[in-house]
Amino acid sequence: MVKSVLQFLLVLSASMATQLGQADNHAAMPAYGGVEVYACDFAEGKDMDDLMKVAKKWDKWAKKNHSKAYAGHVLTPFFSDGSDAGVYWVGFSDGFSDQGIVLEEWLEKGGDLQKEFDSVIPCNSHSQLAWVRVRDVAEAPLSTGVVDFAGCSWAPGATQEKMAAADAEMNKFLDQAGITARVYRWYPMQGNPADGLDFYQARWHDSLAAKGSDNDLYVRNGGVQLENKLYDPIMKCVVGPSALYTAVGGSE
Repeated sequence: MVKSVLQFLLVLSASMATQLGQADNHAAMPAYGGVEVYACDFAEGKDMDDLMKVAKKWDKWAKKNHSKAYAGHVLTPFFSDGSDAGVYWVGFSDGFSDQGIVLEEWLEKGGDLQKEFDSVIPCNSHSQLAWVRVRDVAEAPLSTGVVDFAGCSWAPGATQEKMAAADAEMNKFLDQAGITARVYRWYPMQGNPADGLDFYQARWHDSLAAKGSDNDLYVRNGGVQLENKLYDPIMKCVVGPSALYTAVGGSE
């Protein structure tokens, strides 16, 4: 866990250093925040309709009871090898302080709703991660879409400075190619395997059609070759599952 937290802090430091070098000393802290993930399965006789009914109640509850921003999402496996949980609850906060406040408010006041969630999707794990924005050109995310995951580990000799420089060049290419995918990295913190991956990379698309279009643009404009050139010396990633996501509301 200490290793993962240090890696996350180094990401922020390296990103700031790269921005300082590219923006005449007018750098901003890279966007980051907290993620919580529940891995769950549907109880016998329950399905997505049952979950959405509880999620609708939760949305109203969150808007009334949470004092900090929290965005809830439901993810279900789409492209999968069958080893994934049946459904995931993923909640995003704008920072760790906000995340802690929201979690305490849930523990103090959300007991009745928690029982309703448990009756529909009993969960096997609850983990905390840090999200860092790599690229997000969307004016506002849509309520549904698809997210592709990859599990990544640092290559020998990799540095955060090299990663930040590679990201800057890749983002320029994505902009020029007209690719709309939003790219984030999730760094494991509490509740994750001690010997697990260094981070997860998540590419968010507004639809399966948008995912297909982005992939075609990526291939036809030389994205694969550029990716190999930029990232092979830095990290080794294994393509993982894709999940359909639905935003279920939350507090602002």
